[in-house]
Amino acid sequence: MAEENPEGGIVKKCKKPKCEEGGGSAWEVAYGDFMTSMMAFFLVMWLIAATNVKQRKILSTYFTQPGATSLTEGSSMLPSKGVFNIGSKSLTISQRIPEMPLPSTKPQKTMHGRGLIPKILRKSGGGVGQNKQALNLYMIMKKIQQAIASRKELLQYRNQIKMEITEQGLRIVIFDKNKRPMFYPGSAQLEPWAKEVLDIVAKQLASISNKIVIEGHTDAHPYVVGNLSNWDLSTMRANAARRELQANGVGMDRFDSIVGYGATRPVPGTNPDDPINRRIVILVKKI
Repeated sequence: MAEENPEGGIVKKCKKPKCEEGGGSAWEVAYGDFMTSMMAFFLVMWLIAATNVKQRKILSTYFTQPGATSLTEGSSMLPSKGVFNIGSKSLTISQRIPEMPLPSTKPQKTMHGRGLIPKILRKSGGGVGQNKQALNLYMIMKKIQQAIASRKELLQYRNQIKMEITEQGLRIVIFDKNKRPMFYPGSAQLEPWAKEVLDIVAKQLASISNKIVIEGHTDAHPYVVGNLSNWDLSTMRANAARRELQANGVGMDRFDSIVGYGATRPVPGTNPDDPINRRIVILVKKI
């Protein structure tokens, strides 16, 4: 804008632009990033302090393999189950065990011209015949596992049933846990869940001709009823398992031996009084 000067000449007046109050919003973005980073840092520190090694591994799996774990809210307060307190709620981390695919019975080419057999079965040795035997028993084992997993009433007992392929054959172990015995206390009468498991096992074993050995074991607590001892109890329980298998289709001539060991063979590394030593072992021998 120009004005005339009374003394002559022209005077120019320039208006200065007004500055924005506060100096802009760039600092807010930087501050927000800083606070987010600090929150993430303290969250990591809290998780490290509030969890044990096993729980941290599960958390790591959740972020690296999202399909292998799930996070849900619950009311359980047991740290061993993977639960952390968060105010009035708790965060439960449950780990899904992926289903192991059944091996294909169709031979596949390898560099040495052999069929592709699961690595665990190659420990059996003995050439193609032995490998075929191991594979057949492996298939039986997977069918038993799938049948047990399909019954909701047996889900809580799944960790009381162990199966593996050994040099001798398929080994099935059913054992006690606290307040979850497989036999009624002090007797050879099967609990309903153990009877159901043996029925499933029998249905799969009835279709093959392999010989079967059954072992009975007890813990070190003395069993004294009349003139009976742990030797008698373990033998009676092994025989009760044999009767259940036979009642569900396994022929009498299939049983090679029924043995009771009393408390003389505890599970290695366990206390002799541990409930896990009260167990039945079924060995399906290779032919």
